Amino acid sequence: MKIKFHGEEAEDAGGVRKEFFMLLLRDLLDPKYGMFKEYEDSRTLWFADITFETEDMYFLIGVICGLAIYNFIIINLPFPLALYKKLLDEPVDLSDLRDLSPTLANSMESILKYDQIDFEEVFNLHFEISRDIFGESRTEELKPNGGQIPVTLENKKEFVDLYVDFIFNKAVETQFTAFRKGFMKVCWGRVLQIFKPDELMAVVIGNEEYDWQALELQCEYKNGYNSGDQTIRWFWEVFHELPESEKKKFLLYLTGSDRIPIQGMKAIKICIQPTNDERFLPVAHTCFNLLDLPQYKTKERLKYKLLQAIQQTQGFSLV
Repeated sequence: MKIKFHGEEAEDAGGVRKEFFMLLLRDLLDPKYGMFKEYEDSRTLWFADITFETEDMYFLIGVICGLAIYNFIIINLPFPLALYKKLLDEPVDLSDLRDLSPTLANSMESILKYDQIDFEEVFNLHFEISRDIFGESRTEELKPNGGQIPVTLENKKEFVDLYVDFIFNKAVETQFTAFRKGFMKVCWGRVLQIFKPDELMAVVIGNEEYDWQALELQCEYKNGYNSGDQTIRWFWEVFHELPESEKKKFLLYLTGSDRIPIQGMKAIKICIQPTNDERFLPVAHTCFNLLDLPQYKTKERLKYKLLQAIQQTQGFSLV
């Protein structure tokens, strides 16, 4: 799959493709469009239970996510592990609710842990769930006639199980089914079945097990640079002194992703080559993980120019 942005010159050797998926999915998954809901206490997304969008849109997003995997693109999709469990037909449980919403999970755990005889008076629950729908409270039963069935010490586990099932399955069945169909249109068959949910998640979003020393050791140099050059020594001194957030910006700037492949940092090959005019910023050829690094006359100037450059993480230009 080759991508070309209108008005930009970059040749797609992988980097443009990465940015295409990153920008497209960032917009499609934005909660402001009403297809997905963000849980504030975890910053993760789940399917909106009430939406004006059609099943076709969820099918399309599933296809795009599948294409990202098919093209070996790491995208930091903000979904919990439950998504990958459901794609692999594995059941979800209370631990998945904790990933999505620690607040809700704590409430469910407090119900399970309470064992006093005044349970019904303390919690005053029935087999139903109340939801905010466009500013109005709506109650739905978790089982037939649930509004008339109190939650007791004897049936509280059933209540929690049905609550979790409602959040992850029943309330979003139509939306997830369409998404899954789209995803499986691209990624189907025995290959998918070799993964466990956490492994599939790691393939999709990568990981954050950064080994910055390994990045330096894997780096190659060309067109006159070598690891012993003063500019290169300054570069790595500056880089290792940066806070973690700025290092991740550099990784995003140079490779199109701030996540690490499942194989680890050793799978990221970067290359640095010189340019002569120190008036210019370093330039990332994201398609090739190639950095044009001017031969700056001081370490301070190199740091200043590098920090300026890594703030620019969208769009491609050939220099």
